[in-house]
Formats: sequence, structure tokens, C-alpha cells
Amino acid sequence: MNEQRDLLPPGAQVWIRGTLLREPKHVRFSDGNEVTYLLVTCDIGGNQLISVPCNARGTVSRYCQSHQYSRGDLLWIRGFVREKQDNAGHSSAVVNVEAMTGDTSETWQESEL
Repeated sequence: MNEQRDLLPPGAQVWIRGTLLREPKHVRFSDGNEVTYLLVTCDIGGNQLISVPCNARGTVSRYCQSHQYSRGDLLWIRGFVREKQDNAGHSSAVVNVEAMTGDTSETWQESEL
């Protein structure tokens, strides 16, 4: 098991507070489904950071697109962990996003008068 799977066991519900590491990737499939792929860096204490891949689907994907989040934005995400396998059979953890926001009092900055 890799370290990320130990931290994110499949089926667990998680709350993530972290920084968007790269620009979101929005994909619309031929069947009409939409997915936004996010990579969020989280501080897990003790000066340790992990990068958590997240998938936002449907309504949450459209919400993400409408808010035009970009690299460096602070996000709050609620979701659940699932195991994902690549074509070579390697597995990794990914968070399926149930709800998210980036519009919090922590991101608000007072404008100059």
C-alpha cells in the first residue's frame, strides 16, 4: 500500500481544506456527463503536505466551472474516497467531490479605501 492509500482509505468520507495545485481540467463526455479534475494540496500536520486528486461530477463540476477556480485558490471539499485503477493495474485513491466551495471568509480580502 502506498502512503496516500493509508491516509485515504476507500469508502471514507473526508473534508479537505487545501490549495488548488494546478488549473482544473473540465471534460465533457459524448454522453453528456461532465467531470472536473482537481489536484488539491493539503497540510496534514507536522509540516507534511499531500496532494489529493479529486473528481467533481455533474452539478458540482458545473459549479466549479462557473466559479472559475484557478491554481492557488483555497478550496473546501466534502467527498468520499474511492479506489481507482489505471490500465497497468496500479491503484490509487481519488476523492469524489459531493460539495465544495472556495468562497469563504478565509479567501476574502479587504479592498483598499
